[in-house]
Amino acid sequence: MKIATVVKGSMLLAVLGFACLLPAKVYAQVDAQPDPDLYEGPNTEAIAAHAVPTASAKEAKADFAGKFSLPYSVQCGGKSLKPGQYSISVKSEGTNRVLNIHSSAANMNIPVRAVPANQGASRSAVLVRTSDVGHKLEAVYVEGLNATLYLEANTNYGVLERLPIS
Repeated sequence: MKIATVVKGSMLLAVLGFACLLPAKVYAQVDAQPDPDLYEGPNTEAIAAHAVPTASAKEAKADFAGKFSLPYSVQCGGKSLKPGQYSISVKSEGTNRVLNIHSSAANMNIPVRAVPANQGASRSAVLVRTSDVGHKLEAVYVEGLNATLYLEANTNYGVLERLPIS
Protein backbone atom coordinates (compact mmCIF):
# COMPACT_ATOMS: atom_id res chain seq x y z
CA MET A 1 0.00 0.00 0.00
CA LYS A 2 2.89 2.36 0.79
CA ILE A 3 4.47 1.67 -2.58
CA ALA A 4 1.19 2.59 -4.38
CA THR A 5 1.00 5.87 -2.44
CA VAL A 6 4.63 6.69 -3.27
CA VAL A 7 4.05 5.88 -6.98
CA LYS A 8 0.87 8.00 -7.08
CA GLY A 9 2.69 10.89 -5.37
CA SER A 10 5.62 10.62 -7.78
CA MET A 11 3.28 10.58 -10.80
CA LEU A 12 1.37 13.61 -9.49
CA LEU A 13 4.63 15.49 -8.90
CA ALA A 14 5.86 14.61 -12.42
CA VAL A 15 2.60 15.81 -14.01
CA LEU A 16 2.66 19.07 -12.05
CA GLY A 17 6.32 19.61 -12.96
CA PHE A 18 5.54 19.06 -16.63
CA ALA A 19 2.51 21.38 -16.45
CA CYS A 20 4.70 24.16 -15.02
CA LEU A 21 6.96 23.93 -18.06
CA LEU A 22 4.10 24.61 -20.48
CA PRO A 23 3.64 28.27 -21.47
CA ALA A 24 0.77 30.09 -19.81
CA LYS A 25 -2.01 31.50 -21.99
CA VAL A 26 -1.55 35.19 -22.74
CA TYR A 27 -4.64 37.24 -23.42
CA ALA A 28 -4.21 40.23 -25.71
CA GLN A 29 -5.57 43.50 -24.43
CA VAL A 30 -6.57 46.18 -26.90
CA ASP A 31 -6.39 49.89 -26.13
CA ALA A 32 -9.53 51.87 -26.86
CA GLN A 33 -7.45 54.31 -28.92
CA PRO A 34 -4.05 52.88 -29.90
CA ASP A 35 -1.21 55.32 -30.52
CA PRO A 36 -1.00 55.77 -34.32
CA ASP A 37 2.65 56.82 -34.07
CA LEU A 38 3.56 53.17 -33.35
CA TYR A 39 2.33 51.92 -36.73
CA GLU A 40 3.64 52.55 -40.21
CA GLY A 41 1.01 53.19 -42.83
CA PRO A 42 0.02 55.36 -45.79
CA ASN A 43 -2.09 57.73 -43.64
CA THR A 44 0.39 58.25 -40.81
CA GLU A 45 3.13 60.78 -40.41
CA ALA A 46 5.55 61.33 -37.56
CA ILE A 47 4.57 64.36 -35.48
CA ALA A 48 6.49 65.78 -32.53
CA ALA A 49 4.53 65.33 -29.31
CA HIS A 50 5.15 68.81 -27.91
CA ALA A 51 6.29 71.25 -30.58
CA VAL A 52 6.79 74.81 -29.46
CA PRO A 53 5.02 77.39 -31.62
CA THR A 54 7.28 80.08 -33.08
CA ALA A 55 6.64 83.52 -34.51
CA SER A 56 6.43 82.11 -38.04
CA ALA A 57 3.48 79.90 -36.99
CA LYS A 58 1.60 83.01 -35.87
CA GLU A 59 2.25 84.75 -39.19
CA ALA A 60 1.35 81.76 -41.38
CA LYS A 61 -2.07 81.45 -42.98
CA ALA A 62 -4.48 79.32 -40.98
CA ASP A 63 -5.29 75.82 -42.28
CA PHE A 64 -8.66 76.09 -40.54
CA ALA A 65 -10.63 78.83 -38.76
CA GLY A 66 -14.01 78.77 -37.04
CA LYS A 67 -16.02 79.73 -33.96
CA PHE A 68 -17.54 77.72 -31.13
CA SER A 69 -19.47 78.37 -27.95
CA LEU A 70 -18.83 76.91 -24.50
CA PRO A 71 -21.94 76.44 -22.32
CA TYR A 72 -19.80 75.81 -19.20
CA SER A 73 -16.25 76.34 -17.89
CA VAL A 74 -13.65 74.06 -19.46
CA GLN A 75 -10.02 73.32 -18.51
CA CYS A 76 -7.62 73.73 -21.42
CA GLY A 77 -3.83 73.72 -21.28
CA GLY A 78 -3.80 74.46 -17.55
CA LYS A 79 -6.18 77.42 -17.91
CA SER A 80 -9.90 77.71 -17.32
CA LEU A 81 -11.99 78.84 -20.29
CA LYS A 82 -15.19 80.56 -19.13
CA PRO A 83 -18.56 80.02 -20.84
CA GLY A 84 -18.90 82.13 -23.99
CA GLN A 85 -17.89 82.55 -27.64
CA TYR A 86 -14.42 81.59 -28.85
CA SER A 87 -12.64 81.65 -32.19
CA ILE A 88 -10.37 78.78 -33.12
CA SER A 89 -7.73 78.32 -35.80
CA VAL A 90 -5.23 75.64 -36.80
CA LYS A 91 -1.89 76.52 -38.33
CA SER A 92 0.75 74.16 -39.73
CA GLU A 93 4.46 74.58 -39.24
CA GLY A 94 6.18 71.84 -41.19
CA THR A 95 4.73 68.57 -39.90
CA ASN A 96 3.58 70.18 -36.62
CA ARG A 97 0.22 71.83 -36.00
CA VAL A 98 -0.65 74.60 -33.54
CA LEU A 99 -4.17 75.26 -32.24
CA ASN A 100 -5.05 78.88 -31.44
CA ILE A 101 -8.04 79.58 -29.17
CA HIS A 102 -9.01 83.24 -28.84
CA SER A 103 -11.61 85.21 -26.91
CA SER A 104 -11.78 88.67 -25.39
CA ALA A 105 -10.32 87.23 -22.15
CA ALA A 106 -7.85 84.60 -23.40
CA ASN A 107 -5.47 83.87 -26.25
CA MET A 108 -3.85 80.42 -26.25
CA ASN A 109 -1.44 78.72 -28.68
CA ILE A 110 -1.34 74.97 -28.05
CA PRO A 111 0.77 72.39 -29.92
CA VAL A 112 -1.40 69.44 -30.96
CA ARG A 113 -0.95 65.88 -32.24
CA ALA A 114 -2.91 65.15 -35.42
CA VAL A 115 -4.52 61.73 -35.90
CA PRO A 116 -6.23 60.86 -39.22
CA ALA A 117 -9.98 60.51 -38.68
CA ASN A 118 -12.52 58.03 -40.03
CA GLN A 119 -13.90 58.90 -43.45
CA GLY A 120 -17.48 58.91 -42.08
CA ALA A 121 -16.82 61.52 -39.39
CA SER A 122 -19.21 64.46 -39.17
CA ARG A 123 -18.56 68.21 -39.28
CA SER A 124 -15.89 70.03 -37.30
CA ALA A 125 -16.32 70.03 -33.53
CA VAL A 126 -14.59 70.69 -30.23
CA LEU A 127 -14.41 67.50 -28.12
CA VAL A 128 -14.89 68.09 -24.39
CA ARG A 129 -14.42 65.27 -21.87
CA THR A 130 -16.80 65.39 -18.88
CA SER A 131 -15.81 63.50 -15.73
CA ASP A 132 -16.23 63.78 -11.98
CA VAL A 133 -13.32 66.26 -11.98
CA GLY A 134 -15.05 68.64 -14.43
CA HIS A 135 -14.88 69.50 -18.13
CA LYS A 136 -11.65 69.32 -20.13
CA LEU A 137 -10.97 70.24 -23.76
CA GLU A 138 -9.63 66.94 -25.09
CA ALA A 139 -9.38 67.43 -28.86
CA VAL A 140 -10.66 69.23 -31.94
CA TYR A 141 -11.97 67.41 -35.02
CA VAL A 142 -11.41 69.41 -38.23
CA GLU A 143 -13.48 68.20 -41.17
CA GLY A 144 -11.39 70.03 -43.82
CA LEU A 145 -8.17 68.38 -42.58
CA ASN A 146 -9.95 65.05 -41.91
CA ALA A 147 -8.02 64.83 -38.64
CA THR A 148 -8.59 64.89 -34.89
CA LEU A 149 -6.13 67.18 -33.13
CA TYR A 150 -5.34 65.97 -29.59
CA LEU A 151 -4.07 68.49 -27.02
CA GLU A 152 -2.57 65.96 -24.57
CA ALA A 153 -2.23 62.25 -24.01
CA ASN A 154 -5.65 60.62 -24.16
CA THR A 155 -7.64 59.84 -21.07
CA ASN A 156 -10.17 57.04 -21.15
CA TYR A 157 -12.57 58.09 -18.42
CA GLY A 158 -15.63 60.31 -18.58
CA VAL A 159 -18.05 61.14 -21.36
CA LEU A 160 -16.86 62.82 -24.57
CA GLU A 161 -19.18 65.59 -25.81
CA ARG A 162 -19.07 67.23 -29.26
CA LEU A 163 -19.54 71.02 -29.42
CA PRO A 164 -20.00 72.10 -33.08
CA ILE A 165 -17.69 74.62 -34.75
CA SER A 166 -19.26 77.06 -37.18
